[in-house]
Amino acid sequence: MRAIFRICLYALLLTLPAQAQDTLPLYLFNTVIGSQPDLFGGEMPVARGQLFNHGAEAYTNIALSLSAYDTADQLIGEGFGYLVDACGTALLDYALPPGAYQGFSAPFELFADGDIARLELDVAADSVAPPPTFPAMPGVRQISDKEVVLLAWLDDSALIFGAGCDGALFTRLDWQRYSLTDNALVDIEHPDAQKMSPDLIANSGAAMITQSGEHSPALFDSSQMTFPPNARRVVYQNDLHTVFSAEPDGSFPRLIHDGLHQYSLRGFQWARQTGVFLAVYFGSYGEPVRYFAATTAGRLLSLRLEDMPASITVPAPTDDGLAALVGRAQDGFGGYYLQNVYGGSQLLFEAELPGNNFPAPILDGERVYVFAEGDVAPQLQCYRRDSGELQTLTALPLRLTGATRAWAWLSPGGEHIALSANGADGGLWLVDVAGDCATPLGPPDRSGGG
Repeated sequence: MRAIFRICLYALLLTLPAQAQDTLPLYLFNTVIGSQPDLFGGEMPVARGQLFNHGAEAYTNIALSLSAYDTADQLIGEGFGYLVDACGTALLDYALPPGAYQGFSAPFELFADGDIARLELDVAADSVAPPPTFPAMPGVRQISDKEVVLLAWLDDSALIFGAGCDGALFTRLDWQRYSLTDNALVDIEHPDAQKMSPDLIANSGAAMITQSGEHSPALFDSSQMTFPPNARRVVYQNDLHTVFSAEPDGSFPRLIHDGLHQYSLRGFQWARQTGVFLAVYFGSYGEPVRYFAATTAGRLLSLRLEDMPASITVPAPTDDGLAALVGRAQDGFGGYYLQNVYGGSQLLFEAELPGNNFPAPILDGERVYVFAEGDVAPQLQCYRRDSGELQTLTALPLRLTGATRAWAWLSPGGEHIALSANGADGGLWLVDVAGDCATPLGPPDRSGGG
């Protein structure tokens, strides 16, 4: 059933929660007026906020119509809005479930002079049956319903995570600390945020346009500047997608890999050996995943990216970074291969391979955790390298599409996997893997390197 709700916001209250009449199931929260680039290189105003579904049904085909009025209550601007994800991408086929909220964006044009005193929003939507909820999944608990795209374990009892747009600089994310002992969530600043100094930005060249030498803050935002775990030098890309490492103040940059302008960097996978990483590249869902191995000291460990055999799945480095666990269809079947970074590979085990939007495998000594699409819901599986046994551990609360991704991080002691996803169905979950996968007596073997 198509319904239209009208919600009025007054300019003096735009930074406060705004609510519709009690009889309406859709509410606006945290609505603010900002600006965004227009098609002609200028700026246009935009209303942003969150839409909350207080009803018992889900709502789809949500469209917002915006009218702006001045102090004399004269119409001075109009526009249209839609639900968006953390990157500002429109969610055209999304159904907002009961009890859920989602961001919206409503750009509008001012066609008359005057100060905005009041905004009027008409929200049109079709009601549909709520989507089925996930069944109880033993050993899986949700920590956050935000779009979590980065995470780091502090120790076995605490982790920090960043929510926001996939690929954004870590300082652009909203960070929280989670304690496993008391389930406490605390807003924090990332520990490395203070290292983003003007000297680092200037010396590294991460914000410089190569051809002109001019500087652009937007370039630095897309540099994916990363402070590696347990390593001194930072890693980043420039406007040509050339990957460098540099000292913490940006000095002494070292070129690691160039000729990457046609590839999209999707992040770094860190090996346990200090300063060794895989740089991972792919475009849209279904495209092959390319990668290379290097060190923060500036040494390329692998063949160049274009010479490394592509993977169907996101690869994972071995402890020493000299091999990568990749997913490949070969000789009529799919499976995971240990790919030596200098060339040559060995089949580890056969398996149904997920797409590049699933997390990379996790190597933990004799255990290898992999993620499968499953018939009903995605699954976490575990392969024992000593026995050759592959078993399914649990279903996972993931609803991935071709435009969303998931990530996973193993705790230092190997007892938990932190699982996250972005998009409208994103979130952060903790998966208990202690005692699973035919655990041998004694602690897990962490000596493996492939």
